[in-house]
Amino acid sequence: MTQARLSEIAHTGLRVALATAFLSAVAGRFGFWRLLLHPGEGWQPATSWAGFLEYAGRLNWFLPRSWVPVAGIAATSCELTFGLCLLFGVKTRWAAYGSSILLMVFALTMLTDELRSPFDYSVFTASFGALTLALAPPAGREKMRLGGEADRRLTRR
Repeated sequence: MTQARLSEIAHTGLRVALATAFLSAVAGRFGFWRLLLHPGEGWQPATSWAGFLEYAGRLNWFLPRSWVPVAGIAATSCELTFGLCLLFGVKTRWAAYGSSILLMVFALTMLTDELRSPFDYSVFTASFGALTLALAPPAGREKMRLGGEADRRLTRR
């Protein structure tokens, strides 16, 4: 297997891994994982969302309490948007930059709640993985879709 092919596999794998992590978090927030894993309990999105907002409040202790739901909605919207863009390979570079920033902010705020959490959950690793994805040259289908423009952008670096 060539290095170009391995690079394409790694690029796609990282993109899909980040996407599914974001989408899984959003699904959990709206109670979909609970519904899937414990169908007898029924769908309880309010309970899942309330738990998320309580955690968001602990992480964003520096915000006024009235801003915590806004921060939660903003984070969830970003995670959903970045997850879908990464999953479908749309605006991959910008979604990866945004993911890197969002994950770094998340990791830094996690340090104030429990020091080991961002390390246990590999949030710094995911953030730098997203940054690596953003800085990587286009691979596979993305390169084909960009055509000659991708080659011109790479030579300007």
